[in-house]
Amino acid sequence: MPRDFPMVVVYDLDGVITRKDTFTALIVTRLVRSPLRLLRAIPLILLGIRGWKAEFSQKITEIALAGMAGDKYEELAEQLGRKFGSEAKWIRAQTVEKMRKEYDSGHRIVIATATERRLAEALLAVAEVPYDQLSASLLVSTPAGLKIGDHRVGARKLAALLELDVPISRSQFVTDSTTDLPTAEAAGCVVLVGASKRTRRRFGRAGVEVILRAS
Repeated sequence: MPRDFPMVVVYDLDGVITRKDTFTALIVTRLVRSPLRLLRAIPLILLGIRGWKAEFSQKITEIALAGMAGDKYEELAEQLGRKFGSEAKWIRAQTVEKMRKEYDSGHRIVIATATERRLAEALLAVAEVPYDQLSASLLVSTPAGLKIGDHRVGARKLAALLELDVPISRSQFVTDSTTDLPTAEAAGCVVLVGASKRTRRRFGRAGVEVILRAS
């Protein structure tokens, strides 16, 4: 029987449902397992730490996933997703409990994340996070290995939600990151979870009114 949706709530994953960045953790796992890959990535990692993270994150991902077959990635994503989803230090329990209550009340729950889809699916299943739709980044196979084909971050996250017919202008959007400002600016209501003072100031300067939630 179709569910009746009295309200739509869109949740970011990293920093909102989890406490840390899931895809970054997967990439780090790949790098530390190969000294050669790690040596190639270190200069880019250092540049990212100095403030140019966005410019180099995709290249670091390509280095980490170079030569990796799709089935091997799926195996790693499933393994790490299950691990993250089962550990209390990774999951914001209060957020998950709120999502369960909203879902049980008939609200439409959408998860919109920049992390990769199979990693997100494994984590959400183990953590027993309910949702109606998942919008996540997608990888593509190339002769050199896997690459990000559809990175649903920033303005692309908003566009992907609109493609899924999510009525974002009438939705509540829950996030912790300034990279989500395009979606926040389009949302009917914005909730910040565990956001830093710097993030709160950025939202304020952008003219986005927010509701603050500790966790």
